[in-house]
Amino acid sequence: MDSKVVNREIKKVIWPALKDAGFDLFTSRIAWRHNEASIDVVEFQSLGNYNAGVMGVTSFSFAVRLGKYLSYLPPQWPPKVKDGMQLPSEAEAQFRRSLQCSLASSSPDKSIWPVDKDGRNLAWCIRDVTTQLPNALAWFSHLDDRREVFHILRDQDEQMSQLWGFGRNPSPIRSYLLGYAALALGEHALAETKLQEAVDSKCFAQLFSSVDGAFRRAI
Repeated sequence: MDSKVVNREIKKVIWPALKDAGFDLFTSRIAWRHNEASIDVVEFQSLGNYNAGVMGVTSFSFAVRLGKYLSYLPPQWPPKVKDGMQLPSEAEAQFRRSLQCSLASSSPDKSIWPVDKDGRNLAWCIRDVTTQLPNALAWFSHLDDRREVFHILRDQDEQMSQLWGFGRNPSPIRSYLLGYAALALGEHALAETKLQEAVDSKCFAQLFSSVDGAFRRAI
């Protein structure tokens, strides 16, 4: 039993379900769906020998991460491009989430599906992920609403099991993202205020040194 067996089950069971939902590009572990103003990412992440040993699970156990990459929020670092298509990793998405294992045999970390050493429970692990896909797709759709993204960035705290990746409030990255989200909605006064905070933090000096420079990145 090894990760290649897990990859085969993902390809056989999960990828067809995501393809039916409009996902258009796949590797052995990552699926992307390209929308008009965003890219949805589903990524199966292996633990590696060290982390698996610390957690007391096999190295071919896995986590399932979701990422919502919003194209109208200028990225700090451009994602990988292949054949003209942007392929951000889950870690590059502005909004992120971990699916939670609901199996009775789950590990203390509910974001991990603990595949046993002989792979006898692999089908159950994959099936458990499948049952959560409708909820994952609804999560992606929720973040297609630009006004909802604006409210999250303005008003909400990160919740590590449900929605994270955009920084605590206040923080430089939150000012950066909220400034561009406000600009996308025509909220120019708030956009200027938040992007000025981003400038003053000096965390984005490699990208812009003034609010005007920040505005030009959104054109």
